Amino acid sequence: MADDDWYEDGDVVREAARARRVAWLGMSVVTGLFGAVVLAVAALVVGVSLAFAVFFALALSAMH
Repeated sequence: MADDDWYEDGDVVREAARARRVAWLGMSVVTGLFGAVVLAVAALVVGVSLAFAVFFALALSAMH
C-alpha cells in the first residue's frame, strides 16, 4: 500500500469487505423500498379500477 503505513494489508482487506457489505445492504434496502412502492402503486391501481367497476355497475343497474 502507501509508504506511510496508513493501512496494513489486513486492514485493506477488512475495509474492502466492510465496504462490500455496506454496499450490499444499501442496495438491498433500496431494492426493497422500490418493490414496496411498486406494490403500493399496483394495489392503488387495482383498487381504483375495482371502485370504478362497482360504480359503473351500480349506475347501470340503477338505470334499468
